[in-house]
Amino acid sequence: MKPVYIIGHRNPDVDCIASAVAYQSYKAQTGPGNYLAAAASELSPELAWLLDYLEIQPPLVVKDVGTRVEDILDDDEIIFATPDTSLAALGLLMREKKIKTMPVLDEQHSFLGLITIGDIAMLYMDAVGTGHDIEKSPEILKNLLAINASQIMKTRDLILFEPDEKVEEARKNMLASRFRNYPVVDEANRYLGMISRYSLLQMKRKQVILVDHNEKKQAPEGIEEAEILEIIDHHRVGDLQTLWPIYFHNEPVGSTSTLVAEMFIQNRAVLSRPIAALLLSGIMTDTMIFKSPTTTPKDRRIAAELESLSGLDAINWSKRLYSEINRVDKLSDEEVINSDLKEYVSGEVTFAVSQVETVDLRLLAERRSKLLSIMEGMCAAKGYVLMCLMVTNIFQDGTEIVVAGQKGHLVEDAFLHQHIDGGIFLKGILSRKKQVVPVIYQALRQERSIV
Repeated sequence: MKPVYIIGHRNPDVDCIASAVAYQSYKAQTGPGNYLAAAASELSPELAWLLDYLEIQPPLVVKDVGTRVEDILDDDEIIFATPDTSLAALGLLMREKKIKTMPVLDEQHSFLGLITIGDIAMLYMDAVGTGHDIEKSPEILKNLLAINASQIMKTRDLILFEPDEKVEEARKNMLASRFRNYPVVDEANRYLGMISRYSLLQMKRKQVILVDHNEKKQAPEGIEEAEILEIIDHHRVGDLQTLWPIYFHNEPVGSTSTLVAEMFIQNRAVLSRPIAALLLSGIMTDTMIFKSPTTTPKDRRIAAELESLSGLDAINWSKRLYSEINRVDKLSDEEVINSDLKEYVSGEVTFAVSQVETVDLRLLAERRSKLLSIMEGMCAAKGYVLMCLMVTNIFQDGTEIVVAGQKGHLVEDAFLHQHIDGGIFLKGILSRKKQVVPVIYQALRQERSIV
């Protein structure tokens, strides 16, 4: 059975991974299907630490959900010949299985060659010749049937595909060739199956369930080629499109972990202690220990349930988490900027907002000029009209904001009414989604209306 990938956004955070891992557990309990928790990029050392501490298997890293050759392989039994298979046995097998192309494999299932029904027909035609020696037919037939696969298989000028090749590239190669079927082998030349032109018509897309996001720019590569089955999220509605109606659960709460945990509780699914602890971690980090303005009574209520199930004290556990996972001093300047960067589109322009959390703002103070230089370069390279880096300290209940880009002044102007200490620290600003991004959208709209 083909897997359904439950996957979050690029640059995954705790809430993203917690939602994917926990929802996989929920789906496995509540219905049929082969569900796999996945991550759209490599996990940070901090996330790896959290999963290891809770003794939870890390999700599979799936950076691209575009359609690959492996997605159009048949799930049928692999039928093959060995080098010593006789022509008689080969013909019988091909008739019984109603196949026209037969792979020849060794004992380790390594691909050796290919035999087609056309090859066998030509062999008979060549042996019979003009028909003048009709009295020799029994002897001719006996000799033919004794021939084995190794003597007639084709080994040269074949087109083979690997499972991770893009279907579009495979399509081009098929159209440029005359073959009916194409073997698929892995890097070790192990035979995996066959694809054909008909496979393209019956192509099955990768199936995905998206958690903690619903925008194309935040989704894994190739999302436009995938079949989206469900979306579980707590952000604004983005620009993804589906072929038909899907289950879309979106609520204005502080974290996606809240929504996933609620499903467990409402449907009486088994919520293990490690999964409960992971979901609690997702809630507490995404709500910034309930200090974020996105926090709702539901977040607090579900967190209390998870405290009981996990055996953890939410506040004490959160302090431990923040001391372990928000170690910006261990990150390079590029990692600080890119570890949780999100892009946004306003009209015809694009801007980006990155956010990191720290327990000590002084750790980034001496790096500010280098960070700003890198951000300016990213604006030029990626076409951002402005870019913000939010360095948030929840224990100081505020955020230091670094701004780059040609329209960076709009951000500075927009936050003049805030309580600013020294021009860069915004007291009470913790949420990118609720307190910063909407302000930037409004500033860009106002500028367009003036122009």
